[in-house]
Amino acid sequence: MAARRARAYRSHTPSELPGRRGLATFFVPLAAVSARAEPGAVDIAARCLPMQERVRAIAPHFAIAGELRRAAPHGSGHIHETFVAEYEGAGAVRRFLHQRLNTNIFRDAEGLMRNVVRVTDHLRAALLRRGAADPERRCLRVVPTRGGDPLHVDARGETWRTYVLVEGAHSVDNCQRPEQAFQAARAFGAFAADLADLDAKTLVEIIPGFHDLSARAAALERALRADASRRASDVGPEIERSRTQLARVKRALDARGAAGAPRRVVHNDCKINNVLFDDASGEGLCVIDLDTVMPGSVLCDFGDLVRTAACPTPEDETDLSRVRFDLALFRELARGYRSGAGLLLTPAELRLLPLAGPMLTLENALRFLTDHLEGDVYFRTRRPGHNLDRCRAQLRLLDHMLDALEEADRIVADPLV
Repeated sequence: MAARRARAYRSHTPSELPGRRGLATFFVPLAAVSARAEPGAVDIAARCLPMQERVRAIAPHFAIAGELRRAAPHGSGHIHETFVAEYEGAGAVRRFLHQRLNTNIFRDAEGLMRNVVRVTDHLRAALLRRGAADPERRCLRVVPTRGGDPLHVDARGETWRTYVLVEGAHSVDNCQRPEQAFQAARAFGAFAADLADLDAKTLVEIIPGFHDLSARAAALERALRADASRRASDVGPEIERSRTQLARVKRALDARGAAGAPRRVVHNDCKINNVLFDDASGEGLCVIDLDTVMPGSVLCDFGDLVRTAACPTPEDETDLSRVRFDLALFRELARGYRSGAGLLLTPAELRLLPLAGPMLTLENALRFLTDHLEGDVYFRTRRPGHNLDRCRAQLRLLDHMLDALEEADRIVADPLV
């Protein structure tokens, strides 16, 4: 989702796992934890268990051979809570990701996981058909429960899932060099191409209207009228700029026939930190965070990638003079996405690609401003006014993108891209 920091999937040894305080300090001596919990009704004791002990309690319910040795918090996502867990058995050590789902946001957890299983099965079959090297590292693998389900509900009533950890790979929060932009975009383009023959009707629309720009604008106006947190009087300039740029972007989209763009099965959250890079080669290896895979437009995928990879500063940058749109990185993103997508993109989609970044940057500015007005109820914040900072940075980035639109058009039209 927007505003999520990199998850740092690099395959460190457990004592080196990344984190703000060094995740080794969080490891639980699991042998000292009480015996395995039996499935059953929610109980009072379960509500008081530290999170790592709850990982120990849910671990036996998943079809993993070996004994759980230790677990630690993993990454810093804003939606779910993730733990990397180390299992030992038959002389080997393997690692998995146990994840507690945020069902306040993803209310249909079963539908979500049906989507994830269907999508990963389809991707894996496509990889095998074309003889891709190392297919198990190029596609997430869901670990079922011992009963064959993709989810487990614990004694506290919380919902968990498990993935095999992709070893020897890492994610990044900001694009560090042009080749990295190319690799990320090629991975996302190939992801879209591999899902081109998956029937969109088989997927649940997990978040209806997720990338509906008009709906996001309407939500902002409702939040402004309600003024639940008494912040509306402080954001007059941001409201005015949002309205002005919304009209400008919608005119440009309409002029290029955006309403007729094909609907496809797409990722819907194509930020650069949602692709894993191979530690050794730097190749864009595996697309992750599949919770929002559902019918949509490749413009939303490419646009979010441009928003997060073609700007060298974080999306909450407070020094707006540092926010810029890097056309050299945009060229590599366009080149990489077209390379991965192959013949997937239609002429209409290619005409719209230069507007994809402005469209998604504006959408996120509206979302951040809405959340600020509503009291920071959706995106996790780390300081007062954090969502307003995010909004301002996105609006500044949008200015630069629109100023560079003619050059972006030339880049996408270049046959060598």
